[in-house]
Amino acid sequence: MKHFLSISLFTLLLFGCGEPSQPVAKPNKKQTGKETYTMYCAMCHGISGDGVGTVTLDRPARSFIDGGFSFGNTVEAISKTTRSGIPGTPMPPFADVLDDEQINKVATYVRSLAPTVQEVDIEDTEMVVRNRPIVARGTLPPVQDGLQLHPRGVVVGNPDGFSYEYRADDVRLLAIRQGRFVSRADWGARGGSPLTMLGKIIVLVVGGNPQPMFTTLNGEPLHAQLVATNTLGTYGTISYDLLDKNGGKYATVEELCKSTTLTRALIEQVLTINTVKPFQIQLPNDTVMDESTTVPIGTATRTIIHATKGSE
Repeated sequence: MKHFLSISLFTLLLFGCGEPSQPVAKPNKKQTGKETYTMYCAMCHGISGDGVGTVTLDRPARSFIDGGFSFGNTVEAISKTTRSGIPGTPMPPFADVLDDEQINKVATYVRSLAPTVQEVDIEDTEMVVRNRPIVARGTLPPVQDGLQLHPRGVVVGNPDGFSYEYRADDVRLLAIRQGRFVSRADWGARGGSPLTMLGKIIVLVVGGNPQPMFTTLNGEPLHAQLVATNTLGTYGTISYDLLDKNGGKYATVEELCKSTTLTRALIEQVLTINTVKPFQIQLPNDTVMDESTTVPIGTATRTIIHATKGSE
């Protein structure tokens, strides 16, 4: 079975989202990064890296010549993305097809396609949220001393002046901020530095290091695999699938956070859930939820309440 899966994955990587006009050769360790890129990447990302390939995708591929990278623009970050793929997108993992040396060559070539900014004014690096939500992806610095850096992070900024930091490898809300959004230090030169968070922390979820919030009915943790983000509504959303250790799907969750200004300053973490197997929600410390923590099969909504600093 494992051999069959490897062959299937190899076929997927070779043929991508459409049928090539002729078979693609197997990888060769002596190939340059450009040659391997042409063989495996150009059909989606274009020969020049402009994101215009020969296959039709449900969303545009990244344009490398415009500096478009999902999780950082260093060779290390690009290698990691190439190796593991991006769940919820047509970008597959290449770890079973290319070895580390080949992936590094491809990443080095892809990085050479991107522009280099020699001088960047500080005001040009700040992302400003105006009348619609925006999302920043990149490396998250530790939310406080002693905690880990997250190479894959997502920050959702809403027009109400609040922003929400998530780790993206196993989606978890880490912190809530109020004020300015983020500055992208990684836009300067060919950095890949962590995002600079500009807002003041008003909620640190379980000290900035929360455990998995979802478990099976037997208490086994479920993995929250990132699917997508969306900024079309009033509030930015983040969607993820809940999977068990064998990859079995329990639910798809679309999450948004919003502030309330009633008698207390509160943040509502609203989960819209499509469940295929019942599971449990393990509430973070210092939060409350009026609904049941057991989520049955079907469509449900759960709202977790976070009290901000200074709330009574």
